[in-house]
Amino acid sequence: METVIRKKIGDIEIVIDQAKCISASTCVVYAPKTFDLDKAGIAVIKEDNWDNLEKIVSGAKSCPTGAIGVFHRGKRVTA
Repeated sequence: METVIRKKIGDIEIVIDQAKCISASTCVVYAPKTFDLDKAGIAVIKEDNWDNLEKIVSGAKSCPTGAIGVFHRGKRVTA
């Protein structure tokens, strides 16, 4: 099973290593239009109408395991 998912809309690309997700759901709190949890409680990326870049980055940075990476114009903007 693939554990890394990635989606790109415009200049923003998001990558989630689902194997690292511990269902803390802080990403959903910071960027609810972008992130959600699946039935197993694992982070997923919504299809469209994402939050702005600042909220997405805040959501990614809030992840306690660092499972979410955000890229803007090809450059990584999260740790």
